[in-house]
Amino acid sequence: MKKTITILLLLSLGLPLLHSLPSAQAAAAGSSDFSITAERAEQLLDPLMEEEIRKGHIHGTAVVVTQGERILFSKGYGYADVDNKRPVDPAETLMRVGSITKTVTATAAMQLVEQGKLTLHDDINRFLTGYNVPVFGKNPITLHHLLTHTAGLDETVYEINALSRSSQLSAEAFLRQYFQDQSPVREPGEQYAYSNAGLGLVGNLIEQNSVADLNAYMSKHVFTPLDMPSANLTVPENNPQLAKSYTYTNGHYEEVPYTFLSIPGAGGLSVTPNEFAHFMIAQLNDGRYQGKSILKPSTIETMHEQQFAEHPDLPGMGYGFYRGRLAGGIETLSHTGDVDGFHARMLLIPAKRLGILVVSNAVIEGTTPMGQKIEETLTGLIAGPEKTGRALPYTREQLQPYEGTYSISVAPKRGWGKWLYFLGGKDFEVTAADGRLILAGVFPDGTGERKELSYVPIAEGLFQEEGGGGKLWFEQGDHGWHMTIPQEITMEERPGLLHRPVFLLAVYAGSGLLFIALLAVWLVRYVVRLFRRTKKPVSMHITAITLLMSIFLVVQMVYGNAEITYGYPGWFTWGISSLPLAAVLIAVHLLWRDGIRPGKKNGAALGRCALAAGCIAYTAFLFYWNMLSVHAW
Repeated sequence: MKKTITILLLLSLGLPLLHSLPSAQAAAAGSSDFSITAERAEQLLDPLMEEEIRKGHIHGTAVVVTQGERILFSKGYGYADVDNKRPVDPAETLMRVGSITKTVTATAAMQLVEQGKLTLHDDINRFLTGYNVPVFGKNPITLHHLLTHTAGLDETVYEINALSRSSQLSAEAFLRQYFQDQSPVREPGEQYAYSNAGLGLVGNLIEQNSVADLNAYMSKHVFTPLDMPSANLTVPENNPQLAKSYTYTNGHYEEVPYTFLSIPGAGGLSVTPNEFAHFMIAQLNDGRYQGKSILKPSTIETMHEQQFAEHPDLPGMGYGFYRGRLAGGIETLSHTGDVDGFHARMLLIPAKRLGILVVSNAVIEGTTPMGQKIEETLTGLIAGPEKTGRALPYTREQLQPYEGTYSISVAPKRGWGKWLYFLGGKDFEVTAADGRLILAGVFPDGTGERKELSYVPIAEGLFQEEGGGGKLWFEQGDHGWHMTIPQEITMEERPGLLHRPVFLLAVYAGSGLLFIALLAVWLVRYVVRLFRRTKKPVSMHITAITLLMSIFLVVQMVYGNAEITYGYPGWFTWGISSLPLAAVLIAVHLLWRDGIRPGKKNGAALGRCALAAGCIAYTAFLFYWNMLSVHAW
C-alpha cells in the first residue's frame, strides 16, 4: 500500500536499453560471462536456508532459477504443511504468489491490445459495460495509467477480501461499488501510487472484452500455452498440494486462513513454482515457451521498456514490471507479492536471460524478506562493481531547502476506511550536511528498523544512497516539498499538529474514552441514588448519549477496524454506525431544553449543555472521517 503526490512523468523513448536487445544478442551477452550454475546456487543457498529455518524465521520456501529456455535450479526448503511434515516441492506444491499476479494480468491485457480489443491510450470507459470510471480533472484514465500505477485511484481497503468463496464479490460488483464510493483522487498520469484497484480493473477489462471469466481466459490464453495446469486465480482450498501459510508472533507460529480476493487479477494466482518459471522463460524469450508464443516480441519489448519514471535518470516502470538495476548497471525487471502470509519475489535479468523466483509461506515482521536475501546472494555472482552517479559538489547551504520532516500515512481519502489515516503513519527526517543529505526513518525494506542513510546529489533534486542503490527524488509543489523513494512512496512535508495522525488518534481515542468514563460515572450515580432512595433524578439525556456513543466506540474498535477488508453487514453499517446520529438528536433536544429554552440556568444545566455540544462536535469529527452510516464524501 503507497501514497504519492505530484511527481514528474517522463517517457524516455530515445534511450537504448539492455533489455530491448534481440534475444540472440542477449543470449550472447549472457553466455560469455554468466557465472551461476545449479551446483553453485545450491552451495550458496543451502547454508543460507538452513540458517533461516534453524532460527525459526520461515517454515517453507521454494527457489527456482531459469536461464535461457530451461530451469537451471529448483529446490524446496522446509515444510508446506508443518503439522503433517509435508516438504515444499517446487514441482508439486501449490503456493500463492500475491501481487506477482499483476504481471500475468498485464500480459493478458497486452494480448487484447495486440488483437485490437483494448488500446493503451484511450479512455477505458470505451471498453466497460455495467459501470463507468469517474474522471478526475480533464483527462480520462487509460490502460497505460492502470498498468503503470499512475491512474490516480484511491486506496482499496473496503470489501477487498472475503472469508469464503460464497461471500466473495465478483470483480465487476466490487468495482462498481468501489467507484460509486471512491472516485479517483488525483489527475491520471502525474504520479505513481501502487494500486490493487487498478490491476483489478485491468482484470475486469479483460473479462468484459473477451466475454470470458478472467480465470477461464487466463487458462486458455496464458496458462495452457505455457504448460501451467496448476495455475488458478481462485484459491484451490481443497487441493492437498496447496501450502499452508503462517505468521510468527511472540515466539509462536499461527496458521493463516485463506482469503478470497474480490479482484483476483490483482493478486489471486496460485501455482507451483516450477510452472510459474515457464512464464518467466516466456518473458525472457520474446514471448515464447517451447515453441508456443503468448505475445509478439515487440509487445514483450513494450512491456519491458520504461513507461513511467519519477525522474528521467531513474529506471521507472514498465507494464506490469518494476524496472531496476543491479550493481554494475545491469537492468532488471521485478515484482513482489504478499497475500495471507505468503511472500513472493520475481526478478528477471533480460541481458542474462536469467529469472529468479522465491516463494515463502511465512513472513516474519521486522526481518529482511527471504526472497531479497536469496536475490542478493545469487545476483552477487554476476552484478559486478557498483556504479553510482557522479556526486555534484553541493554545499550544506544549497541542500538546506530539502531539510524537514516528511510524512506518509496509507489510507483511503474517501469511503470506508478513511480513518485509517490516523491509525498509523511514518515520519522521515531529512538533515543537510556538506555534500549530502542524511535521511532517518523506518524504510520500506521489511526490517522495521529505524536507520540513518546518507545520500549524495547526482542531479537537480535527485540523490543516490552512498554505498547503495537507493534513490531519493525531491520536488517542490504548491504546498511545499515532496520527497519520493522511487517505486515505493511519496511523502509531503509533515502537516501541522492539528492534521497529524497522532493528534487525530488522540482526539478519536481520548474523546471516545471520555464518553465511556462518563457513562460509568452516570451508572454509579444512578446505583448510589437508587440505594439511597433519593428522589433527585439522574439525567436520562446524558445516560442515553453516553450509552449510545460507548456502544458505537466499543463495537467500532473491536469489530469495525478488524473487519473492514471483508465489508460490513447491515447491522453495523446502518445500526451501530448510526448510533452517534441518534445521540446527536438527543443532544440537540438537551441543548434546546437546558440551553436555549427560556428559564433559569444552573451549573448542572451548563454542564449538560457542554456534554451535548461535545457529542455534536465529536459526531461531526466521525462524519468527516467516514465512520458513520452517512459519509462526508
